[in-house]
Order: sequence, then C-alpha cells, then structure tokens
Amino acid sequence: MELRIRRPIDRRTWICIVSMILVYPIVGACDAAEGGTPSAAATAEPVGERLTYAVSWMGVHCGNMEITSFVETGGDGKPVDRIVTLVRTTKFFDGVYRLRSRLDSFFDPLRMTSTRYEEHSLEKKKRKDEVWVVDQEAMEVVRTKNGETTTIPIESDRAFDPLAFIFRLRSMNTEVGGKIVLGLMTSKGVVDTVALVTEHKKIKTKMGKIEAAAVVPEARDKMMFNKAGSMVVWIERAEPHRPCKIVFDLSFGTLVASLKEVSEAPLGDVGTNWEHWGDSDGGDQ
Repeated sequence: MELRIRRPIDRRTWICIVSMILVYPIVGACDAAEGGTPSAAATAEPVGERLTYAVSWMGVHCGNMEITSFVETGGDGKPVDRIVTLVRTTKFFDGVYRLRSRLDSFFDPLRMTSTRYEEHSLEKKKRKDEVWVVDQEAMEVVRTKNGETTTIPIESDRAFDPLAFIFRLRSMNTEVGGKIVLGLMTSKGVVDTVALVTEHKKIKTKMGKIEAAAVVPEARDKMMFNKAGSMVVWIERAEPHRPCKIVFDLSFGTLVASLKEVSEAPLGDVGTNWEHWGDSDGGDQ
C-alpha cells in the first residue's frame, strides 16, 4: 500500500518522518469501510515480529527505526495488542539533531479500541512526554502533554491511536479500487479520511524487490494536509502486508525508510533503554 499525506513540517513531523507515524499523534474513531472487506481494518492483529528500517536523507543514512508488534495479557487477564516503535538518529546526525524516541500503542482487540497511546522523545537533551488515554464511559480522550492535561471528545466507542490505525490499514483490501473510510480525531477534532488503493508496483528495498500496493488517503475536509510535504508508504501485497518502504518528499529534501530486517518479537518488555538505543554501536548500524 502507498500512503500519501501532506502536512506542516515541525518537531512532531520530524518524529513522524523517522518513526513512520503517518498522522499527528491522534485518536481516531472508525467510521466504515468501503470496497472489498468492510471489517478488514478492524481485524488485523499483531504478528509477533520486529521490523527494522534504515532511514536515509538525500541518500545519506541518518537513522534507524524498529516496529515491534505482539500480544500481551493485561491486568484483567484479557489480551492487549501492543505496537512499540523505536527511533534513533545515527552518530553523525546525533551531532546535528540527536533524537531518541519511543511510541507505544495499547489496543483492546475485544472492544476494538485503543486504550492508551504514549509518545516519549529525547531531542538533543530535552525530554518530552505525551500520553493519550481513552475514556469510553465519558466518550473522551484525556491527553497529557509534558504535565498539561486536556480532554478531546470522541463520537464513537472505538478510538484508534496512530500506530493501531496504521497497523490495521495493513489488512484492508489491496486490490486497486479498494477503499476504507476512517474518522481520525486530532487535537482539533475528528477528520474523516478516505484511503484508496490506486496501483500495484514492484519496488526496491533493502531486502530486495517486493510487489507492493499503493493506498492514497485524503481528508474529506482537506484541513489536515497542505503542500508542505508528502509521504508515501509502500506495503507488500503478500501476507502479512508489511510496510516495506516509506518515502517522504519534503521542502528540505527526501527521506526514505527502507525495510532491512524481519525478526521475531523479543520476549519481555521492548525498548526499556530507548533513550540510549544505538549508543553502544554509535547508532550507525
């Protein structure tokens, strides 16, 4: 699948660029699916694997990213779908703008809703933290950013955080013409987004050539995107539809994240030492 999104370039966009977050940290309310399999976006499950990407800027290796998906048992004994993304710049780019980031998704597969989303980053020497908690009874999301709390009303009992949203797009109908409509709620409200499969193509990645499909989303009110930059995500057509390459065309150059390794998800907590990830090998591997 190919996913194109246009939006402003700022601090959060930089994190999103390197960490494959396709929208601002958001909580989305699922509207409906069209064309092919209506429930596809709601039935994807973590596959117990770790995907590792090399990130380059204008052809120069500038960072690395890992996306790990797995299922764990919550405190109530029920399953919790987890997606953890780690991001880091290389040793050279550490001198320009050192970044270490961890993003966590907690998703309830029984109620089909995110319950919690966290974004933690260390940029240069400044620590930043943001946590989103879904309160289904109050029909709102409680967002705490660097100690300040705000609430965002939601119009559905199903809320999708960015990682859960992206992960579930992997299971949509990838035939040309396949379409899904998702309601995404940003800090300013819900944005209806149509994701449409437009083409198939064999693309080159760090793991070789892969047959991929292209999905292009567009916000119906066109308020979420602008002409500051565009992002393209390629996802393989074969199961389990891994994101294999992401291309960002921006005003300051082109960033590319290319899948270079697939491995099993490790046992235990993931990324506990994320602030220092890559420090021992210089961050250049």
